[in-house]
Amino acid sequence: MDQQTFQTNNGKPMNTSLEAVASADKVDSKAQPKSGGAWKTRLAILCSMLVLAIAGIGFTQATDSGAWEYWLFVVIVYAALGLWKSVRSARQAGQSIHKTIVRELSHWGILLGFLAVLLMLERREIINRDSASYFAVMLLALTCCLAGVHIDWLLLVVGISLTLMVLAMAMLEQLSAWLIMILVACLAVAFFYFKSKRDGSAVKATK
Repeated sequence: MDQQTFQTNNGKPMNTSLEAVASADKVDSKAQPKSGGAWKTRLAILCSMLVLAIAGIGFTQATDSGAWEYWLFVVIVYAALGLWKSVRSARQAGQSIHKTIVRELSHWGILLGFLAVLLMLERREIINRDSASYFAVMLLALTCCLAGVHIDWLLLVVGISLTLMVLAMAMLEQLSAWLIMILVACLAVAFFYFKSKRDGSAVKATK
């Protein structure tokens, strides 16, 4: 015990508890910067999605075409961000990357399929282009909410924010609607910040 080792039943030396604790401290010190980096990455993704959403609603109001092409671009960007983050999380957790990719592509591919149907209805003049754009936003919000329930709660925040922004633009005057949309975006970021801090504190408390 003076040499801080002890013999196993097979006569082989093992590290003492002091060495094990020191090793665990090193692992924790390495893990903390990674968790901080992951938190900042998630915050950057949230802010990017909210900025794209606000800009899209502005384009929808400003253009006669309803900014349909822009919303298709937003869907692709959302899908790319969601896929990248899910693959990154799966790799860190040691999960199957192939299953993660299939799940993400299926999820966003279904949305693109519904948008194609919506575009067909617009081309056949069953609905106008402006209405089609708002329907596209609501489909995007619904898809984000479902992804937030089953995949990552970050997307649930985005989906709820999109829904509130569309309601504000449809029911309020333009200036009031913009103020509400900015407020919704700020509240979404604040909610994400405090929830991430609380989750981080809970993880530290269990260690």
